[in-house]
Amino acid sequence: MMWFSLAQAVPAATANPTPALWRIVTKMAYFAGLIGTIGATMLHLIVLRPVLDRPSVDPADRAVLRRRTSLWLAFAGTWYLVALYFQIAGKAARVKGTEIPYGQALRPGSIWNYVTVPGKRGEWISTGAQTLTQYLLWGASAVVLMLLWSPRMRAHLTAIALSGLVLSFVAYQVTLLPTDFGKETLDNLVDGVLDHTHVFAVSTWVGGIAGLVVLATARRHLTARAGDTWAQLWTRFSTVALCAVGCLLISGLYLAWTFVGSPGELFTTSFGRFLLVKVSLVACMIAVGGLNEFLLMPRIARARAAGADGSVFRLAVRVFPGLVAAEVVLAVGVLFVLSFLTGSARVEAGDPDPTLSGGIVGIGALLAVLLAVSFVTTAKVSERLSKAAVPVPAAEY
Repeated sequence: MMWFSLAQAVPAATANPTPALWRIVTKMAYFAGLIGTIGATMLHLIVLRPVLDRPSVDPADRAVLRRRTSLWLAFAGTWYLVALYFQIAGKAARVKGTEIPYGQALRPGSIWNYVTVPGKRGEWISTGAQTLTQYLLWGASAVVLMLLWSPRMRAHLTAIALSGLVLSFVAYQVTLLPTDFGKETLDNLVDGVLDHTHVFAVSTWVGGIAGLVVLATARRHLTARAGDTWAQLWTRFSTVALCAVGCLLISGLYLAWTFVGSPGELFTTSFGRFLLVKVSLVACMIAVGGLNEFLLMPRIARARAAGADGSVFRLAVRVFPGLVAAEVVLAVGVLFVLSFLTGSARVEAGDPDPTLSGGIVGIGALLAVLLAVSFVTTAKVSERLSKAAVPVPAAEY
């Protein structure tokens, strides 16, 4: 129903071609795998490991959460490995001028033909070979994470998570290398860097949220003191999320400028309308995160100050994950809409390609400073709300 509604919202005469169902499914699966693997590894390395290594954490809770983290990473790697095959088959099916049916593209021979096509004149590497290199590295990252299906390998959780993240990061940077250095421009380089920044910021934020929601399902196996551990996890992750959202907004604004020539194109082009839906969903995610930061985090802090372990457990392990799960649902909607974003509003409207200038760089720098100030202010306000309130008895929770 959502697919039909979105398609009907755009006049047929101006809409980008509606992607085939297989393209929607494979693209969503691919991005879910990319976001899941990067987000899960970042979550463990930056949030989970530092908190779980603290002496205040009950050993039983540490064991449960480490095991669940291992299983989640192994699942993310398995999902991603499968999604990568279907995604690269999609690339083989959509080579301009030599398109083939997707069913035919799924054959290993078709994929091999795609990745072994010689490069064009002036290229030091063909697009197919570059894609093969990238997907092999991504596949290696997925296989490394899949090692965590083995209980004996879970003793090396941190080393495996770090290896998976490094491989995934290097794989994603492969496309930053131009196939023809003679055609590379500053605009192309900036576009590539900010696009990669955008993806890693989204992955750290959304993938981290999804991981914490999954880990919270282990609450029945946790001790009564686990609420305090989870309060520390949410506090630490909120800082990471603020940084990720800041990078997301800066890179997103720049990318929107490159694809949309004027605000009016958000309503007069099919690309603009789908982008507007995507931005609206992301704004809802940020709003939910803001409510958690200003309302729920202070309540958890007050409960901790009052020594109300039962209330801390309920708020941090039951209520908070339930609210954050709404962000995950919205993120799925973003992935769905993303499947319809092809081409650009500028092309549809006949606008010239954007050109990076000193003025644009200056505006970007100013926005970065303003966002940094606003996020620091947000953190300070949240901290004051947590400290200013008088602790209340556990019965009031």
